[in-house]
Amino acid sequence: MKWTKEEKKVITEKIYAGLIGMDAGMRLGAPVENPFWTYERLRDHYGDIRGYLRVHKNHTADDDVNGPILLVRALTDSMGDLTPDMAGEAWLNYTRFGKGMFWWGGEDVSTEHRAYMNLRRGVKAPRSGSSELNGKTASEQIGGQIFSDTWGLICPGDPERAAAYARTAASVSHDGNGLHGAAFIAAAAAAAFEAGSVDEILDAGLRVLPENCDYAGVVRAVRAFYAAHPQEEAFRDCRNYIEKEWGHDKFPGGWHIIPNAGICITGLLYGGGDLGRSIEISVMCGFDTDCNASSIGTILGVFGGLEGVPERYREPIRDTVILSGVSGYLNIVDLPSLARDLAETACVLHDGDGVQNREEIPACGRKYRKGDLVFDFELPGSTHGLVLSERASHSLRNVAGEAWRGGRCLELMIDGKRPGPADLYFTSCFIRSDLEDERYEPVFSPRVYPGQTVSCMMRAEHIAPAEVTAVPFVTLAMSGRRIDLTPVKLPRSAQQITGKTADWCEVKFMVPDVGGDQIHELGWRFFLKPDEDPWALSKIYIDMVTVSGPMDYTVDFSIQREEFGQITPFSFSDCAGTILTEEGKTGLCLTMKDEPTACGCQAFTGNYYQREVHVSAVADILEGNSAMLLLRGQGTRRYYALGISGGNRAGIVRYDRGKAEELAAVPLVWETDAGRSAEEGRTGILLEASAVGPQLSLSVNGIEILETEDDRFSYGMTGLGMSEPGRILVSDLHISGNCDGEDSPPDP
Repeated sequence: MKWTKEEKKVITEKIYAGLIGMDAGMRLGAPVENPFWTYERLRDHYGDIRGYLRVHKNHTADDDVNGPILLVRALTDSMGDLTPDMAGEAWLNYTRFGKGMFWWGGEDVSTEHRAYMNLRRGVKAPRSGSSELNGKTASEQIGGQIFSDTWGLICPGDPERAAAYARTAASVSHDGNGLHGAAFIAAAAAAAFEAGSVDEILDAGLRVLPENCDYAGVVRAVRAFYAAHPQEEAFRDCRNYIEKEWGHDKFPGGWHIIPNAGICITGLLYGGGDLGRSIEISVMCGFDTDCNASSIGTILGVFGGLEGVPERYREPIRDTVILSGVSGYLNIVDLPSLARDLAETACVLHDGDGVQNREEIPACGRKYRKGDLVFDFELPGSTHGLVLSERASHSLRNVAGEAWRGGRCLELMIDGKRPGPADLYFTSCFIRSDLEDERYEPVFSPRVYPGQTVSCMMRAEHIAPAEVTAVPFVTLAMSGRRIDLTPVKLPRSAQQITGKTADWCEVKFMVPDVGGDQIHELGWRFFLKPDEDPWALSKIYIDMVTVSGPMDYTVDFSIQREEFGQITPFSFSDCAGTILTEEGKTGLCLTMKDEPTACGCQAFTGNYYQREVHVSAVADILEGNSAMLLLRGQGTRRYYALGISGGNRAGIVRYDRGKAEELAAVPLVWETDAGRSAEEGRTGILLEASAVGPQLSLSVNGIEILETEDDRFSYGMTGLGMSEPGRILVSDLHISGNCDGEDSPPDP
């Protein structure tokens, strides 16, 4: 039976709560997951934990959140039947070689590191994660379950389906109890949508396990201990029981799934279904603190819904998760938007109803493409990452009943004596100074670009007559410069006199050219001027923030810098990069070493969902025989490469599942820069490439030399690369295009 509109609303909210719980658990446990923090040290130093141990400005995710969010794309990219091979491709496609995503602790220590290298060597899943290949100890570490939360989120009320997906996905890296743990956690998250108690959730998890497996055994053992000792303070006794009977002396490897499964069940039971208390108990028990708390957080986020997420854990997240995959654009996750994406996937899987993969996003009468930002504030408490700079006289909250369209919007309340201005803004791309934790080496590409149109609906309501002016602004990532744009005076109202509220006003502007820099933050500064009495009490309602339309920008390499081991605003895989100035020319110098398993190298940037794209750059080939522009890159394994493809040859090459297929090619005589003297100068090659619909074209030094058609990839990132080992210097990079292949969406 198809879900009703109300059921879909509830499901979306529960998914949203599950995502918040996942991130909250990871953030709570991450600071103390290292071996230094033994159980005894945790107990003696922190005692009774009742909130985050560290509060960061912006916390970067580790593998416990990277994996669930990015690897579910193995299914959502195609919406076909999930296979182990598809899951393995997702591992390779969304991961930078040796950077971010997983814990790269060495093949003999990190199960994920070993599985990834198996895949790189051509070993297909599920053999890549099998105990036959890797050994029983490695294949049964905790990674089998920490990537499985989202399989439960897209299968509401269907634990069996969630477990099947999770087993398939986990087989890339794990086997045996590793697969059982994946199935159990996914089934528990799926069951939590409809369960009336923690016991019902655990029963659903047990039903997808073999009766006699160790994982089922530890679940039953902890439940029995809890039944005999149900007082909350007995959780420490339960923890000691797990260590004695199910500990690492019996299940070795450092992060074995079985003792950690026992801690998960301890947290669920002794926390009584309360999300906050459950993740706190699991962290106080030690072992793999962030993994256990993250899995519990997802399950209980779904179980208790948004009302069950404690504000002390929700507010610091600010609806934003920072990942460490290959796409700098996808690494900035807006949780309400992700919740809608996963809910749409759940609808497609359940009854075929929904916008499959959200190619088009229906929002308030307009259609937006993926790649447009749409902040509608419809989920209770959501802010979509908007931050208020000044809180002495200003406050921000999500409210119902005041929205432009729909049910909810943001309310900015100004209350004080001659209050000063305040900024309301969101982050387009993060920079190093924004972060205090970068263990997993995140990289970023902006979410907003010059040429795009920003729209926001606003309405002012005053208890005392006043004038409100909104000044749109952007700040720049490299220079730190702020650009204020044309002020807009909001329509006036004096509710206490007329009994009426003001009309909604669209505050709309085009993102200006930023001279080769990136948009760091975007927002509005609000000025309030009372008519008479100096005390102000006003409310400004904000709804439907959108960023859409064509983009047109350059990347000035003379102002870029190295951050997180990459060069802004790029992410590298299978290559290294530096900013290099030679003979007055400053550019990005890319080096690709001889790596036999690599299928070209990639330096990606830009919007992940850009459809129509035009790119130009000057390439100096310093070593080797290749310089390519990359279009519609969907990861390290799927993209088009256009340019000098090797030797005296130009080509248009399609990489798909890591294999190269030349779609078109012509002979091209060019001269290498190697060995040329300074007096002779460089022989930079002007490369221009475009993708419009299925049509791909390449020009060299202003002359179109190749054109072909291919419809395999309809959108993706832009980038630079080489098809073989070498070194190139790229300058004068210009990118334009849009996410819909057409003009900007119509005005509302």
